[in-house]
Amino acid sequence: MHAGRLKKVGSSDGPFASVYFEDVRNREDARERFELEWRSMRNQLTKQGASESLIARLDEVKDNHHGISGRAGRAIVATSEAVLIDDILLEPAGSTIATLGELPYLIPLIAHGYDTEPFLIAKVDHTGADLCVRDARGRDVYGETVDGDGFPVHKAHVGGQERYTDSQSLVEENIRKNLTQAVERAAALAREHKVALVVVIGEVQSRKAFAQLLPSTLRVVDVEKGSRSVGSTPAEVSKSIRELIDTQRLRRMDAETERYVAEQGRDSGLSIDGTARVLDALEQGKVETLLLTDPDDKEVTSGKLIGPADRVLPYIAIGTGTELVQIDERLVLADGYGAILRHP
Repeated sequence: MHAGRLKKVGSSDGPFASVYFEDVRNREDARERFELEWRSMRNQLTKQGASESLIARLDEVKDNHHGISGRAGRAIVATSEAVLIDDILLEPAGSTIATLGELPYLIPLIAHGYDTEPFLIAKVDHTGADLCVRDARGRDVYGETVDGDGFPVHKAHVGGQERYTDSQSLVEENIRKNLTQAVERAAALAREHKVALVVVIGEVQSRKAFAQLLPSTLRVVDVEKGSRSVGSTPAEVSKSIRELIDTQRLRRMDAETERYVAEQGRDSGLSIDGTARVLDALEQGKVETLLLTDPDDKEVTSGKLIGPADRVLPYIAIGTGTELVQIDERLVLADGYGAILRHP
């Protein structure tokens, strides 16, 4: 996760409320469960000393959906002045967290938050497409439906071979016309929202035809599950997209682990671990990428900042433009902190 996404957090003064919870929308009792959970989190924060104005800021965004369907997580970080983070998590944190502190708690956001480029979702069929722009935080920021004016789009098996052939040609031309209109609008949205990736969903023939018509400047990912039809569930589509993003996340872990291990092997001094060494490098602005495995929460001091290491180190990283990457068990780091440095 790039520090630029957390810029508002780094430029704000605490106290910060950091809230992480599961947001489920496909159960019959989902609303009731959500309200109970929300009241519990409000009470926890109030007991920790949260002001009424801070609680009010959280209440302002509690019903934001951001295109969630099925099981997902939410991350909210706020002060009494503003909501700084209101993001979807690819999966919920291990348990509900509602904590107040002079520094924000960002570890679950780094571990489970969206860390991808914005992209366009196109659910297509013979008649057109449903288009949705999803930003780097996992929020659906724009959507529209494009229904082409080509009709009919199904072949009529009547009137003999000659008539059937004419009908077939007309249908194929109408399908192409509808998809061309949808592609033109998709390309326009991609330019408008600075999107370079298009996720195409739908039955195979429509997917392939739509992808072929897209400008070569756009990268295309073909998703087999889900469709534009009424019977297709949003949860099925969301699952496919999450799998795609999770694959990108794993590749990032692989790349950063390989870099770290390679620098260790060269004895270049460009990869380090341990709370004290990483904190010192952050204070000097040397860290290019902060790596986290199971970060220690012992208290540390950095200038005027005093608090748990898992709050202090990420907060300093934001201010120095450092990438923050959660790594799984493939890498063992002292105290759960590692760093790839810009220079020794």
